[in-house]
Amino acid sequence: MLRKFYDELYMEFMNEMARIAEEQSSGMDRLAASVPCIREHLKRLRDQVVKVGFKDDAEEIWCFKIAKPQLMSWHIYHTEWHHIERRIPVGDDELTNHYFLNEIRAVDRYLDMVAFFHQYLKMKATEIDHLGFIRGKSLDTIILPELVEIDPEFSTCCDYVFAKIMAYERLRERLLEEVRLPDLGVNGVDMRWTGDACNLVELIYGIYDTGQINHGKAELQEIANFFAEIFKVKLDRFYRRFTEIKDRKLLSPTNFLDQMRDAIIRRIDDDLSLKPKRKPQ
Repeated sequence: MLRKFYDELYMEFMNEMARIAEEQSSGMDRLAASVPCIREHLKRLRDQVVKVGFKDDAEEIWCFKIAKPQLMSWHIYHTEWHHIERRIPVGDDELTNHYFLNEIRAVDRYLDMVAFFHQYLKMKATEIDHLGFIRGKSLDTIILPELVEIDPEFSTCCDYVFAKIMAYERLRERLLEEVRLPDLGVNGVDMRWTGDACNLVELIYGIYDTGQINHGKAELQEIANFFAEIFKVKLDRFYRRFTEIKDRKLLSPTNFLDQMRDAIIRRIDDDLSLKPKRKPQ
């Protein structure tokens, strides 16, 4: 019952946010329109929870672990991005890259501070759900990174932490999009994939799921066949290899993409550190 209500609510919310993004050109105008929209949909979810309640603990945990944090994360994301956007320095790529990279480091510091909760979310763990996402319960043995005002009818001790993690993951992706990359091109004719085939599969799924080819209309198998051909590698166990990726326990499910991201940031840092400092005018 609650999930059906929320699915319809969230679809309506995303359509409204898309309309706002299309109609409002300035960052301040987008924020001014987005925040009331987010608050209104959060209020509707709260009203439903208070009025109808939950059929069992599992539904309550889902609400405060997934549904409420998902909506609340957009409020955190938009306010944080507006704060970042209005302070973007006027200058060349070197100056703006330094600014965005420093903001990425700030995001990473927070995610490191809440590493336990971050990994708990990413691994879809459930061990402390009965304490973290049931109203009136608490995690006395784990130090929460911050305290927020608690609405006893619509809050748990961990829902805000999850919302902020979701927001900061989205914020990190946005910041990485703003960084101007140096030329990473490689000259050559005979290109062969010599790394782990699972890494290529991870890359293919990332490209497919974000709709990067043919406006998102390319089929997954078509993309896999294309990469297999240009890199001269066999991907006949393509779907099974993705199962291997999902089954990773100790490493992140996106271990290869995480390595690529970190390598690119290091390259950017190295590139910027080699550039001579501009003399003051």
